[in-house]
This record gives sequence, structure tokens and C-alpha cells, in this order.
Amino acid sequence: MPVIHLKQATKTPETETGNARKVAAEMLAEIERGREQAVRDYAANLDQWTGDIVVTDEEVERRIRDIAPGVRRDIEFATDRVRRFAQAQRESIREFSMEVDPGLVAGQRLIPVNVAGCYVPTGRYAHIASAYMGIATAKAAGVPFVIACSTPYLGQGIHPLVLYAMRVAGADAILTLGGVQAVASLAYGLFTGKPADIIVGPGNKYVAEAKRMLFGKVGIDVFAGPSEVAVIADDTADPHIVATDLVGQAEHGHESPAWLMTTSRSVAEQVMRRVPQLIDDLPPTARDAAGAAWRDYGEVVLGDTREELAQVSDRYAPEHLEVHARDLDWWLAR
Repeated sequence: MPVIHLKQATKTPETETGNARKVAAEMLAEIERGREQAVRDYAANLDQWTGDIVVTDEEVERRIRDIAPGVRRDIEFATDRVRRFAQAQRESIREFSMEVDPGLVAGQRLIPVNVAGCYVPTGRYAHIASAYMGIATAKAAGVPFVIACSTPYLGQGIHPLVLYAMRVAGADAILTLGGVQAVASLAYGLFTGKPADIIVGPGNKYVAEAKRMLFGKVGIDVFAGPSEVAVIADDTADPHIVATDLVGQAEHGHESPAWLMTTSRSVAEQVMRRVPQLIDDLPPTARDAAGAAWRDYGEVVLGDTREELAQVSDRYAPEHLEVHARDLDWWLAR
């Protein structure tokens, strides 16, 4: 039996990017002409932010002073683990040279870029992890100057927890900017005088389109659209855990796909019943986002064999992939 959809998405990220591409192109063109004033205008109109763009050390201290000690330790702990792993990655790559032919020497040198721009989304939530994942990794690579930026939160500047993560990770400059205007500022060197050589970090579809359009003028990490997850499950999977993981990713935004691929009709049906129940239990903002994401982008795919599911997963190429199944070594090798 070929794979069948027990639930099929009515939208895909591809069908919804046309307007985002147009908006991003118009904003980039306007910012290239108007430079810093155009960015300030967008910040005021889109994020209701008219304060300083560049965050001073004094402002960081004022904004983070009420963070609880336990939360500080959590952020420091996570940053340290990311930094240590990044350093180990860097040390695993070595410089070398070899004489290919007499007098002909070829080799490899590892030279960090001069300036890295790290985008940290805020939106509905303070996305602390994006701060230390981008900034601490850049610093471990030896980047001399790292610029971090994030959207003003509730009209009061960058979220204090994001600011603390930026400081602990080692940001050299911080900009209170989000969206296309932030990406453009990093690429053009606005407010810092230092154009980024590479821009990293996730964002919404407008941020993703802006990064794609600027690629070539500046390096980017990946073209990352809305966050997405796929769960591959067989009859050994716990439907409640599967449903919880799908909802946990769907609540990231209205356009975050969540896909289940399974060989078990029973698991599929239980998950399809459980997901709406879990969404109903969420706070209003998360409930609205997860409900729309599951309704419009959620899919449940039923197949006969694990190889069929692997092929479906390869076609979808999800950002996050979980496997809840027996014989995990087979899946890892596959």
C-alpha cells in the first residue's frame, strides 16, 4: 500500500512566501536608500520602538539586574555547554599543508571572519537559546567582533533574559532591532560602522527572505523559514509524548509545520485526538499559534514500512526530526 495522508496540510511554507518576498525586497531597497533613518522609521512603525538602537553597557546592567540568580546560572550553564562544544568542533579541524608535487604546496588555513551578525528572535517568546548558540559559537571560532540584535519586547527594549544571554555569550555590540530592518542593519553596517561578513540565527519568513536576498553581499548560515518538526513513530511509540512534541513545536508560530509519519494507524489516530486537547490547554497566545499551525500545516502520514517513512522524511527534510521506534541503530544508519 502506498503511503496515505490521514491529515494533509492545506498550506505549505512555499505557498505563503510570495508576499513575504515582496515585502522584504521593498524594505531592503528603502533601507539601502534611507540608511539609519529608514531603519528607525521601520522600528517605530512595526515595533513601536523609538528608543536608542545601540544598547549601552549601562542599559544592559539596568535591564538585567532583577534576573533571579537561578535563572542566571541556567543561562550560564547552557552557554558554557555550547561554547565548549563549539571549541571542540574548532579544534577538530586543523590547518595543514602538503607538497602535492615538487615545489607545489597546497594547504588549508582556518581564518575566522571579521564581523558576525547574530539575530535573536523574540516575537511571542524570549528565544534565549538563539543568543548563546550564535554568539558563543562565533566567539569560539575566533570572530573578533560579534553584533547581536533582537526585537524590542513589549515596547521596553530587548527582553532582559535575552540581554543577559547576549552578554554572557560575549556580544561586542547589541542593537535593539528585529525583522528585516535588523538584518539589513547587520549587512550594511548601520549603527556600528561594521558590515557583517555573515549573518546567523532564525527568524520569521520576512527575516528568512531578507537573508536570502542579501546572500552574496553577506554570508548566511541557512535559509531558515518557520520552525518545523517531524516525528517518525512505530507501534512502540507513546502517542501522548508524540503529540506533546508536535504541539511543542507548533506553538512556535502560526506557520510552523508539524508532521507525524507512522506505520501504526492506532498511534496516528490517538495522536490526532490528543493534539487538539493539548492545544486547548495552552495559554491564549500559544494556543492561537499552535492551533493555526496544526490546522493549516499539520500532517499525519501512514505507511507500511520504515523504509517508506524514511523516504517521506527525506522528501520533507524537516528542520527537527525525532524517531520514536524500535531498532534506532537502523534509523541512525539510514
